[in-house]
Amino acid sequence: MKLRSHLTIVEDAHPRWNWLYKLGGMAAVILLILFMTGIAGIIPTGSQSASKSAWFTSIQNNWLIVLFKLNVGFGGVRPDLLNVHNLVDIVIMALFGTMSLALYATLGCTSKIWSAIATSLPFVGIGVFLITNTAGRSGLLIGGMIFSAVMLRSNIFSKVSAYVGVAASALLFFAGDIGTALFSSSNIIAVLIGIGYVLWMIWLFLIGRRLYQLGRLEIKSTVVNAEE
Repeated sequence: MKLRSHLTIVEDAHPRWNWLYKLGGMAAVILLILFMTGIAGIIPTGSQSASKSAWFTSIQNNWLIVLFKLNVGFGGVRPDLLNVHNLVDIVIMALFGTMSLALYATLGCTSKIWSAIATSLPFVGIGVFLITNTAGRSGLLIGGMIFSAVMLRSNIFSKVSAYVGVAASALLFFAGDIGTALFSSSNIIAVLIGIGYVLWMIWLFLIGRRLYQLGRLEIKSTVVNAEE
């Protein structure tokens, strides 16, 4: 007969990073709003004023929406829209970088190297985008894919969040960025981008909610003693 202690970790996040979790959660929510607003550019309406339409133009032309429009064959949408310094794309990368810092604080204990690589990609992407006008934005998708893969080995985020993140990032990267670059416009590619875009927004919601929850919680542990 011997006594064995089982340690069940309920929360594996350090409370000193509560402020960072909340900041990352806020960044995820803002990203979700920006991507939801981008969808408005797919539905043409004539009710917007000229000034309001101008204000929405850059948001409605984030690079993922442009990729979707190019494959659907929207009139007036040209490939050179992907080769301009869209301020919204830079803001998106900066917000994703902020969210990545919070994800590193939670997932670094699971995989420090891969979490560090994923965290660096949005910041490197900003520099590359400013230099090239076109490359760099894919770093967000690769970073999201890496973080989601790490989540599969962590007890902090749900498996649903992990699988949704992997699926969304893979669809947007391979079908969106790679597929649009290698193949001619295709409705199939557009559908895959659309599915990935919706999953991406769901992932941002799940991540934002979880980071906000972590910002309000402290480490909890339960020790269960079992006698054999």
